[in-house]
Amino acid sequence: MSGGAEIHPEYTREGVGIGQRNLTIATRLGAAAQAFFFVSFLFAFFYLRALNTAGRWNLHHLHPSKAYGIAILVCVLGSAGATWVAAWSSRGQNLAVWRAGIGAAILLALAAIGLQCAQYANLGFGPGEGSYASVFVGWTGVIAVNILAVLYWLTTLLTETFNPRGRSLRLLRASGEAAGVYWGTLALIELTAFILLYLVAS
Repeated sequence: MSGGAEIHPEYTREGVGIGQRNLTIATRLGAAAQAFFFVSFLFAFFYLRALNTAGRWNLHHLHPSKAYGIAILVCVLGSAGATWVAAWSSRGQNLAVWRAGIGAAILLALAAIGLQCAQYANLGFGPGEGSYASVFVGWTGVIAVNILAVLYWLTTLLTETFNPRGRSLRLLRASGEAAGVYWGTLALIELTAFILLYLVAS
C-alpha cells in the first residue's frame, strides 16, 4: 500500500438519512428498555406495599418532603418540554430558539439534580429503614443517574452549535428529537414515581 493514500470505506458514503433512522430506532429501543427497567421498581412498590410483612412497608411512617418532590418534578417536566421546543425549532432552522430551548433544558436538569441531592441530605432516612425507604431511594437515585446522562447529551447538543466545525442545525435535528423522546420517557417515569412515592405510598 502506498504511503499517504486515502481510504474511503463504504460506510463513509452512507446517506445522512440512514444514520438518522438508526439513531431514531436506537433511541426508541433505549427508551423502551428504560421503561421496562423501571417496571421492577413499580412491581416492588405494589408487591411490598400489599405484602407489608410485619408492618415493614413503612416501618417508621416516613413521609419525604412533597415540596422537594414537586420541585424536582417541575424541573424534569420543564426540561423535557424545553428539549421538545428545541427539537421543534430545528425543523425551521431557528438557531436562537434551539439554543434557548437546550440551554433551558440543561439548567432545569441541573436544578433537578441539585434538588435531589438536597433532598437526600435532608431526607432523614436511608434505604435500610423499611421497604418504602428502599424503593424510594432506589427509584429516585436511578432516575437521578439517568438525568446526568441526559444532561451530558443535551450539553453536547448545545456546544456543537458553537463549534465552527460542528454539525449544522439540520443535521442536529435527529439528535434533538431523539433526546426529546428519551427525556420525555424519563419524565413520564418521574411523574409516575411522584404519584406513587409521594401521594399513594402513605
